[in-house]
Amino acid sequence: MTLLAFIPLYDPLPALFPGMSDHWLWFVLPLLLAISIIYKGTRLEDLRKLPAQAAVMTFQILVVMAVAAVLLDSVYWFMTRVV
Repeated sequence: MTLLAFIPLYDPLPALFPGMSDHWLWFVLPLLLAISIIYKGTRLEDLRKLPAQAAVMTFQILVVMAVAAVLLDSVYWFMTRVV
């Protein structure tokens, strides 16, 4: 891809990081884990519960993101094919 074909909001990743376009989604897992650890670390009184609570929160965020992705994809499919 040349620099002249760079469309920032439509296709940003291959233009910025050509080798990352197939693997960028895997970076969501450590990001969610870090967010969960930091959030739960500030909320829990007993830090012995931190690993379990952070794992549960990470799983909850992943499930909500997956449901949102399916819903948005179905709305997109409906709008492009039916309407």
